[in-house]
Amino acid sequence: MSRVVCFGYVNPGEVFFVERYPAANTGAYVRAKHAFIGADCAMVAQMLAGWGVEAHLIGNALGADELGHRTLRALNERGVHTHIVLRRDLHTPHEVDISDRAGTRTFFVEDAPQVWGSLADADLTPIRGAAMLYVDWYVGPPVERAVDLARAHGVPVFINVEYSLKRPELHRNLITKSTYAQSPMSDVHVGQEDPYALIAALRGLGARIAFVTRGKHGSLAADDKGLVAVPAPSVDVVDTQGAGAVYSAAAIYGVLAGWTTAEVARFATAAASLKCAQHGLLSLTVADILARLPALAEPLE
Repeated sequence: MSRVVCFGYVNPGEVFFVERYPAANTGAYVRAKHAFIGADCAMVAQMLAGWGVEAHLIGNALGADELGHRTLRALNERGVHTHIVLRRDLHTPHEVDISDRAGTRTFFVEDAPQVWGSLADADLTPIRGAAMLYVDWYVGPPVERAVDLARAHGVPVFINVEYSLKRPELHRNLITKSTYAQSPMSDVHVGQEDPYALIAALRGLGARIAFVTRGKHGSLAADDKGLVAVPAPSVDVVDTQGAGAVYSAAAIYGVLAGWTTAEVARFATAAASLKCAQHGLLSLTVADILARLPALAEPLE
């Protein structure tokens, strides 16, 4: 399959799973824990590489310390082509996430402005000739440079972006430059904003295919042929960290495979839901997920 380039922040971390996130001045027993490499772009790259896609990761520099070397080694072992510089003047930041059975995730990441700022100097050469560029909106100004280069070379852009009709001017410019747009809605957001209006707005800003993920409520996908709503299959939630990245990776895989938007949305929703039923990134192959679709499938709306 074609080459996909993922652009954004990269840092290692650890997830602790608790039954319920504790109130202040209390605690909780850790039922499970696992290491991970984020952020979203790194998880998307790892998922795609595991599914046989030539995945490249352009990220910020890391420290030339043990943690930095270990992070790059782990990414390479997972089949990801890394474009990340190790620098002796930097310290590799570490992240700790708390995930609970209610599906909430709280993250704590070291403040490392020099590390995050180094993304502005990243070599963007791998974008040229790629079949797709994936970007995270939260990396700030450096994402504009990557998106502009992709557009200059005719590379489609898939953006992961928190968009809200309450502040529609935010990220508008990035979305108008993107080919595909995915916007997440937590269970809280679902009660505060209309997902159907949100996906219509993304389409109105020029997204060829727009996706709105809705947690336990499934997802919406829309293109010029219409809109589909895919309910989320019922799973025993143990770890939601990375579910959005798994959805993005699955959507990119389906789009590049030439599937219909309904097929892409159903596959991506199933993949993200199955991820929530296991600790760490989804370990299932594409064939595994496709084989489980009949049992997981709910009627499309």
